[in-house]
Amino acid sequence: MEAKETTRRNKNSISFLIPSPELLSKYNELMPGLADRLISQAEQQTAHRHYMEKKHLNANICKSILGLIFGFLIGLLGVGGGMYLTYMGFNVIGIIFSSATLVSLVMAFIYGSQSKKNGGSASNNP
Repeated sequence: MEAKETTRRNKNSISFLIPSPELLSKYNELMPGLADRLISQAEQQTAHRHYMEKKHLNANICKSILGLIFGFLIGLLGVGGGMYLTYMGFNVIGIIFSSATLVSLVMAFIYGSQSKKNGGSASNNP
């Protein structure tokens, strides 16, 4: 029970990159200009973190759009190919080809929806 309470406190705690003003003044007493260097370093770290988060977000958006485009192309080629085979007289193979394409796309959609619903990517879930 105690471990759960500690975990909750740790999740709600706030960590700062910049020390308190009292500590900064003590740092300046030891080495003049150290407080400015620490604040500058914290600003650079924050800017870097914002850049990396933006880059990660843009990569996820691009991956999502490419997934939609390639899923549409696979579906179009699969169903179109099945219809073509049916038109050419290969009825059973054409129906199986179209059906397999549709079933695989629906399964991929369901699997992707479930992994998003569970709060992670498919590779994180065992």
